[in-house]
Amino acid sequence: MIVVVFPVLLSSCIVVYRDFPVERIGKPPESRSYDLLFYHINPFSFPNEGGKEALHSVFNNQTPFANTADVTEIPPRGVFCLVDVEWRSPDTTASFFHYLSVATMTVLPSWSVQEGYKVRYYLYIDGANRKTFEYKITRKTGLWLGLLPVSWLNWFSYSQAEALEATSFQFFEDAKPVLSTLGPRERIIE
Repeated sequence: MIVVVFPVLLSSCIVVYRDFPVERIGKPPESRSYDLLFYHINPFSFPNEGGKEALHSVFNNQTPFANTADVTEIPPRGVFCLVDVEWRSPDTTASFFHYLSVATMTVLPSWSVQEGYKVRYYLYIDGANRKTFEYKITRKTGLWLGLLPVSWLNWFSYSQAEALEATSFQFFEDAKPVLSTLGPRERIIE
């Protein structure tokens, strides 16, 4: 029974991510001008739908730094980025109706338009916080059996992973003025 019911519940849900730098999806920094970036991504306090893996992939492979290292503490020397993703959960009414919808196997509809994330990138140089960059992502959800015929729309909407990846790429773009102040020891001599 669960094998049949669970896929129906999932496929009768529409999730849309908005209000993030869409133009940055798939556009990592062009050059690796800097030597080493230390970073840490705080644990998620919400359901991970591929976003944490996307952030790790960006910080491991797609930064303007030749090398990266995931560390747990701010190093006294060098460049460090702390990534914190804060979930703005649905309000109480939306949560109640989400639970009610799931309890009725999505016969009763529910939706949420107040959900989302605040993604903060804290940039430290030599142990001092130089600048904090914040990006907001809106998440809208609809859960209802009547959405089953149009659930294919999820394949054409952005995912949590794409939204978080885009904010990372935007962060590296926005951080260029701060990174340009790095001394020769942090830069790669070409």
